Amino acid sequence: MKKLVSMLALCGLISSPAMAVSFVDAIGAPGNVVTDYSTDGLLSFDLDFSKWSPVTLNYEIAAEDNGSPISFSAVIRNFVGTGMDKFSISLSMSSFDSVGTVTRAFGTSTVSLTGENTIANISFDMPEYLDFSIGAALGGLNEVDWTIDSSVLRSGDILSVTIAPVPEPETYAMLLAGLGLVGFAARRRRAA
Repeated sequence: MKKLVSMLALCGLISSPAMAVSFVDAIGAPGNVVTDYSTDGLLSFDLDFSKWSPVTLNYEIAAEDNGSPISFSAVIRNFVGTGMDKFSISLSMSSFDSVGTVTRAFGTSTVSLTGENTIANISFDMPEYLDFSIGAALGGLNEVDWTIDSSVLRSGDILSVTIAPVPEPETYAMLLAGLGLVGFAARRRRAA
């Protein structure tokens, strides 16, 4: 009986579909958290920003993904506390076939593709302080996944997806004002 159960388990493992797009690693600021939900033909993740710095996610491509577009969806969360006006998503080794939806709780967004469709720039009509979803990450009725061209990818290739937030101008203004005050205080201290 044990042999039969072992054989059935082994057959189940052999016949189950291989994980096509597989998450390799994330490179970026410590504290930013990535949860991967990728499966055959789908590159999907949640990214929780605790620091505003670019994050690069690396995925290995399997033979199952060659020839047909790879669906792309994500949820991006803002735990930094400052609003964001823009995000950019860039791909290495491939390009976006199509751009689906970007869903926010408040406001609207605009997506433009640049760099031979390798960079998607997402602009918000007002700063985003919470989260937004790309594609059908949350399964909404009118949400549409983005697609990534897989015709140029081969089995074993590493597809890198870089998500880079762009802070709102007020954040830069406050940073410069703070640096100016620190410089002024240091100069006064030296003069005294």
